[in-house]
Amino acid sequence: MSDDGSSLQGEEILNLREIIRAFIRKIRIVLYVALALVGWMPLEAQGGPQRPELRVSRIDRDIRIDGRLDEPEWSSADSIANLTQIDPVEGARPTGTTVVRVLATADALIVGIRADDPEPHRITSFARERDASLGNEDHVRIVLDTYLDGRSGYVFMVNPNGSRFDALITSNGEGEDSNWDSVWEAATSRGANGWSAEIRIPAKSLLFRRGLSEWGFNVQRRIQRLQENDRWASPDRDVKINQMSRGGLLTGIPPFDLGVGLSVRPSVKGSIGIPAAGVAVRRENDASLDATQRVGANTLASLTVNTDFAETEVDTRRTNLTRFPLFFPEKRTFFLEGSDIFAFGLGTGDDVRPFFSRRIGLLSGTEVPLDVGTKVNGRQGGTNYGALIVRTGDVDTLRTESTMGVIRVKQNVLNESSVGVIGSFGDPLGR
Repeated sequence: MSDDGSSLQGEEILNLREIIRAFIRKIRIVLYVALALVGWMPLEAQGGPQRPELRVSRIDRDIRIDGRLDEPEWSSADSIANLTQIDPVEGARPTGTTVVRVLATADALIVGIRADDPEPHRITSFARERDASLGNEDHVRIVLDTYLDGRSGYVFMVNPNGSRFDALITSNGEGEDSNWDSVWEAATSRGANGWSAEIRIPAKSLLFRRGLSEWGFNVQRRIQRLQENDRWASPDRDVKINQMSRGGLLTGIPPFDLGVGLSVRPSVKGSIGIPAAGVAVRRENDASLDATQRVGANTLASLTVNTDFAETEVDTRRTNLTRFPLFFPEKRTFFLEGSDIFAFGLGTGDDVRPFFSRRIGLLSGTEVPLDVGTKVNGRQGGTNYGALIVRTGDVDTLRTESTMGVIRVKQNVLNESSVGVIGSFGDPLGR
């Protein structure tokens, strides 16, 4: 073939490539528009089922949390009469009846659960400690979406022994942060027909949107010996219990009394000793302060001064056989509150981590003094926001004095999507 013919053939190939690329771009635009329209449409317009509802019964007095459900208020409250089996037979009738009722006082939400079992002597329950993994024993899981945004929420679990587990829902329901701990109580009782539980969650332990009379709500029960899972709303194997957009509704939420909303935790520690013979007595003492202040119902401001992390749970020993660094979970109270808001990048895992709070106050396993820190986090409408700034001191001969901070803003869009930005400044080594 001549040089001219070869040149013409090359031009034709380039034109064909451009046509294909333009066609792919158009297809992408059409798909994006279609997905956006589907996401924007309400569930009813998409042909989805109506969300089931459970009405909260308001009471004027507090009740004793003993797990017995013998107060007269329980008998007159609205109830979930039973759940629907997910495993092992999807859609089947559960082995044991589960009845759920919810009461509300002026400052707390109280959940009552009756879990019937035809063979109560075979109930599987062994954990008794706080935040134990309850997945391999009988338990009941409750999830709350206090902003009714279908993306965030709280997890509360209890087993027949009264062992409690709580967590923050993260990544739009795809994960949960079990290192978060809140103030709540639960008690259980066993009988000839199964077991029952009472759970009291103070309103001060939750952040929620002011003025809402409805919260997202769902319940799931596990019967371990039968490998059975029963659920109230969306009893579908393809739906996770933490996906709050697929949960039911808890209606009749009262305007809770939050009081002053101030929590203060001072601490003092001291030591005295003689490090060696003939050496003077060495005395050491220190004091710290942690405080939180609710700014309305949906925002929390935190302050820490000369932070003492002595109460923080130690990390689990792990062996790293890869060339990638290990990311240990955050367990310090100051950084855990609002950690779901500061999380960035759905599904990116450890590959993209623009902000990792463990880099503040810790350096290669060595504790770095945290002189002062303040943080604010909350949600307003469809906007999630958080800001953090801390000042660290020097450790030994290493200069680690530094001011570090992060700002996070995320806006909910469509039904289950979001767009946001995160910015940070400062360096753990004070560079």
